Amino acid sequence: MNTIYNFFAFLLVSLSLSGDLPYTTIQRGMELNDAHAIVSLGRDKIVMQLPGTEGAFPLAQAEMILNNFFLKYPKGTFIFRYKNSKSIEGNGTIIGSYLTKGNSFRSTFQFRSGKYEQKLESLSIVKE
Repeated sequence: MNTIYNFFAFLLVSLSLSGDLPYTTIQRGMELNDAHAIVSLGRDKIVMQLPGTEGAFPLAQAEMILNNFFLKYPKGTFIFRYKNSKSIEGNGTIIGSYLTKGNSFRSTFQFRSGKYEQKLESLSIVKE
């Protein structure tokens, strides 16, 4: 019985280590203006650079800041420009453009490898 338990535990951990970056979550979060979905990819704090805001913020505050950005620039489209699945260290980067109301914003998401999964470390949205 213990062997079966260990096998399923190993299988569960192996599946969670597969570690592709959450491309779909990022794209849907940006297009649906879902700050919660994006910020929930972080660990404890996220380093953010948005128009008028810059710093390291706890997740709840980061979500409020991103929501304010989406209130100013709602319902845009998100186009991927660069996808880096992972570096040797396990880090990854996603770069895209968020297009809304005649504005274009370069959006950069940097991930750092956590114990079992990739976590959002920094988010930069700057006007192009």
